[in-house]
Formats: sequence, structure tokens, C-alpha cells
Amino acid sequence: MMEFCLQIGDESQESCELSFSLLSILKKSFTYVLQRFGNRESEPFIPFLGMSSEEVGKLASFFDLTLDSPQRGNLGAYLGCLEEHKMLVEFFLRYRNRDGEISLWVSHLLATASLGENHLWQDMGLQNRAELGFLLRSLFFPLFSANKQDMRWKRFFYRKLCEEEGIFVCKAPNCKDCSDRPICFGPE
Repeated sequence: MMEFCLQIGDESQESCELSFSLLSILKKSFTYVLQRFGNRESEPFIPFLGMSSEEVGKLASFFDLTLDSPQRGNLGAYLGCLEEHKMLVEFFLRYRNRDGEISLWVSHLLATASLGENHLWQDMGLQNRAELGFLLRSLFFPLFSANKQDMRWKRFFYRKLCEEEGIFVCKAPNCKDCSDRPICFGPE
């Protein structure tokens, strides 16, 4: 196992360990999502995962990524999803295993991919749902472990977020009674 730790100012922060396989998955996903959601054809268009150019520069340096400069996209579509994106980033930050830049970056990655129209693992450029599960278990264990019934991840995230906000939009009092159960829990 390789040891890496990026710290935000506090040099006394406990070190963190990330496996080589997790770093490989993250590099692949960052590369895919930055391209997929950061070019002019993107819908939605979210340049640099919604991060500052300084922060994305640190990410690119850490993962040895070559970044294209952000192209102009549909600014109206970007502004239309900006609040939702921010809300999702904050949601993921509440459930991260530890503080640090990597979990900040992955929170932006997850928030950006959550706005896509496919399964989350697909919108993150991963091979399968198991890779996504490994990433979530490694960096967002409280959130990963809360999905006890193995609900599809985007649906689970939005359901949990709505519950936290006190917004209940379910068709039934519980998932077992809901007519959407095959959509939320079916095979991907």
C-alpha cells in the first residue's frame, strides 16, 4: 500500500493511506469527468468540476493530469445547476472519512457526475458499480454504509439529501411499498 496525504494547512493532521488501486480509479475518473462535463458539448457544462483554477491545478499536479483549458459551454445550463452542484458538494463533504484535499476533490467529482444522466459509475467513467463502491467505501464510508439496501447511488444520494432537508417526495411510506422499487433497486 502506498502512503499519500495532502493537507490543508495543518501539518499535524493524521496521515492518510490510499491504495494504488484507489489512486488509479481516481485518476481514471477525474480524467473522464473533467473531459465529459467540461467541454462545450457537455450537458450539463461544469468546468473544472466547479473548482477554482488553483484547486484544479493542485489536482492535476497530484494525479499528473494534462488539462485542456476550459472551453466555453452553455453558461446558462451551468448557472442553472450551480446551486444543486454546490449542495451536492457540501453533502459529500459531510460524509467524507477524513479532511483533506483528496476528499474535497472527490466530493466535486461525485457532485459533477451526479448531475449526469447515466448510472453514477458510468458518468464517472468507471468500469462497473463495484469500482464506485470501492471508491465510496474508501473515502465516504459513512455514506457507503448507510446504503443498506443497495439502492442505486444517485437515487440514494438524492433521497438522503432530501431527508436531511426535511423534504419527503416518496410515492410510498417506505421503499418496499413503492411502485418505483424496480427503478431504484434493479440491476444496473
